Amino acid sequence: MTVRDIAFIGVGRMAGPMARRFTARGWPVHLLDPDPEAVRPFRDDPLARVHATVEEVAGHADVALLSLPTPAALEEVGEQLTAPVANRKLRYVVNTSTAGVDTTRDIATALEDVGLSFVDAPVSGGGAGAARGSLSVIVSGDPDAVAACHPLFEVIGSHVTVVGEHPGQAQVVKLANNVLSLGALAATAEATTLTSRAGIPLDLAIRVLDVSSGRNSSTAEKFPDEVLTGRYDFGHPARAALKDVALFTSLADELGLTTPLARAVADTWRLAVTEGYGDQDCTRIVTMFQRLNGVDRG
Repeated sequence: MTVRDIAFIGVGRMAGPMARRFTARGWPVHLLDPDPEAVRPFRDDPLARVHATVEEVAGHADVALLSLPTPAALEEVGEQLTAPVANRKLRYVVNTSTAGVDTTRDIATALEDVGLSFVDAPVSGGGAGAARGSLSVIVSGDPDAVAACHPLFEVIGSHVTVVGEHPGQAQVVKLANNVLSLGALAATAEATTLTSRAGIPLDLAIRVLDVSSGRNSSTAEKFPDEVLTGRYDFGHPARAALKDVALFTSLADELGLTTPLARAVADTWRLAVTEGYGDQDCTRIVTMFQRLNGVDRG
């Protein structure tokens, strides 16, 4: 089946830029989000149509890409997608968010029971990567469904990797990616609090770290783009960071693994939420470390 009419359920910091890439290429896009502000930028786009219900979306789109903030939100939308719909056009459901393995498998089974094909396709790269089309798309699912949706992945991502034939396998890799990325951000924030206290300007410390063995995604991108510029707008709130690493530690528990580093990362993001940074951008963890240690940014 050729996929042409696509929908985004959840039009936030990631899905908004992704949807723009499709309309810019002449693809009709159907949008659904409970926040009117999320879809307002598309009101004047002739290729974008805003809907009020999941049922409407299912009657107009071949494929729905889900970009939702929590596993609970994904479960809610999943239940609505399994409800009886007259004249259902929808055939494929693609989850691009981090929801964990169990939730993903349960929803995939429920959708498949009503004749919908589910593709697990979490993305990595932040809002900037979504706008550039440079996301990493991690994919698992039925090979035929993955093949049908592959042209969509090429619009939003520069790295599309199929890691298995079963929903949930892509989530495993995404959780591993997120604990590494968010651990690197927390570690870089802590390390540069020390260098700042010792009198090394933050921009200089980052410049040295980024060409040394401590280089990571935070020294390469998050600090130069978000912290040193004062933007603090990577597009992933601290509360979502805690959700991601907690999903990793929960899966580790299920598998009987000892993961002291991941638990330290989870504790750090839990501290950020407790300290009042939950709804702020994840890069604000730098501000938290500086404040807790009485360090001025140097």
